[in-house]
Amino acid sequence: MSSLQTIQEIINGHRLPTLPAVAAQVLEMTSEDDIDIRRIADVVQMDQALAAKVLRTVNSSFYGLSRPCGTVRQAMVYLGLNTVKTLVLSFSLVETVDGRGADLNGFNFTDYWRRSIHCAVAARELARKTGAWDPEEAFLAGLMQDVGVIALYRQFGPAYLDQIEPARGNHAMVPALERAEWECDHAQLSAAIAERWQLPRAQVEAIRHHHDASPAPIEFRAHSRIIDLAGRLSTAMDSSTPRSALAECRALARNWFDIDAKRLQAIIIEVSDAIKAISSLLAINTGSSTGTECLLATAEEQLVAHQLDMDRKTAALQSAKADLEEQVMTDPLTGAWSRRALEETLSMRLQAAQDTGRQVAVLFCDANRFKLVNDEHGHLAGDAVLKHIASLLDTHTREESIVGRYGGDEFVIVLPNCALDAARQVGQRLQEVITTTPCPAGEGWPPLKASVSIGVACSSLDAPCPAQELIDQADQAMYEDKQSGRSDVLGRIDHAA
Repeated sequence: MSSLQTIQEIINGHRLPTLPAVAAQVLEMTSEDDIDIRRIADVVQMDQALAAKVLRTVNSSFYGLSRPCGTVRQAMVYLGLNTVKTLVLSFSLVETVDGRGADLNGFNFTDYWRRSIHCAVAARELARKTGAWDPEEAFLAGLMQDVGVIALYRQFGPAYLDQIEPARGNHAMVPALERAEWECDHAQLSAAIAERWQLPRAQVEAIRHHHDASPAPIEFRAHSRIIDLAGRLSTAMDSSTPRSALAECRALARNWFDIDAKRLQAIIIEVSDAIKAISSLLAINTGSSTGTECLLATAEEQLVAHQLDMDRKTAALQSAKADLEEQVMTDPLTGAWSRRALEETLSMRLQAAQDTGRQVAVLFCDANRFKLVNDEHGHLAGDAVLKHIASLLDTHTREESIVGRYGGDEFVIVLPNCALDAARQVGQRLQEVITTTPCPAGEGWPPLKASVSIGVACSSLDAPCPAQELIDQADQAMYEDKQSGRSDVLGRIDHAA
């Protein structure tokens, strides 16, 4: 049976989690072109138990309203339609899935809800901090990401538990085990359920790609990354040994959203504070989670180490680099990033910067009179000069900067969250360091001095700029600088924008 057939069989079957009538009506009414808030409020108010839950939640400290709401309609006015819709669907989802503790077959609903709540709250906070998505939509996507697990369990019962047992609680292993038996996984099924419930496309795609955001459509890449990262944070928060998981989260937070270690630690603290509140409001038992305290202690420890040693790459960045295929993503001679890795990462940084209203600068660096080194002292001396330049560029740029070998004697440095004037200062400092730091002597050649010419380009806040176009601008600036008559010693920094 194909994955599509399996999904359709479950979707069309009677065991699929289905929304209560009120939630289905709310979804239908909010998808109409002419949305009538008054009608929607009346529909919710008809279910008195649901309305009471919604009002209790919006009047809690979780939302921090300055004055209480007495009706669902007031809640929509104060907090917006999206918030109330999310609450209606969240309570409905809890009612639909149900489950308390472990059932007779051994499915652990407590673990399921703990992961779902952790992910939902983390997704809400990440969306709020990055501004890349509506926080309430992110919350619901996080809460729904694993509803496909429930659908598969209801369809196959104990056979499903037997199939995923080798994962032994490692959620990242579950999709592969599911596909091995049924050619589909819970992420695909969760997305199909979200489509059936007529959720917006951003939520559907984020749910579909919550285990790996990289193949998500570009227009929904940021949404998928939020749910992906939230899921990884959830894993870290539920682990008694979260060091490696936290390092991975820090690397992704930096690369995807320009969130540094200190900001991520603050997000983790806010998420941990909100988890108990939202679990109580949704009346869900998520059990005890000693991993959260362990995660916070680990985050503090890593942050201190990061602040004490600014010249080293952080554990998170090292983890991210370790995930890359070394032969493809690293230049074998200099150890700098390869051209492919550089261009792909620059594209991601530009997208993240566009989403968060920041700039990215590029320095195009070319060694002066490099051919003479090869001609007079041989290619081994030339290789030594290139490794010397690459090492200085890497050592004397910020931790989040990326140094890549573009080709031959050319290097490109990506400076996230950096405006033109600041980038120009970085370039001038690099020129001075390279000029004043002799290259060690080798067999057959004396100590050599290097110098570089550098062109500068910076992305605009007003319009997106493709990665290749930004590199070409910096390259052209460097070339024009050389043609205008540079100094052999210092070179010049071009002022191109």
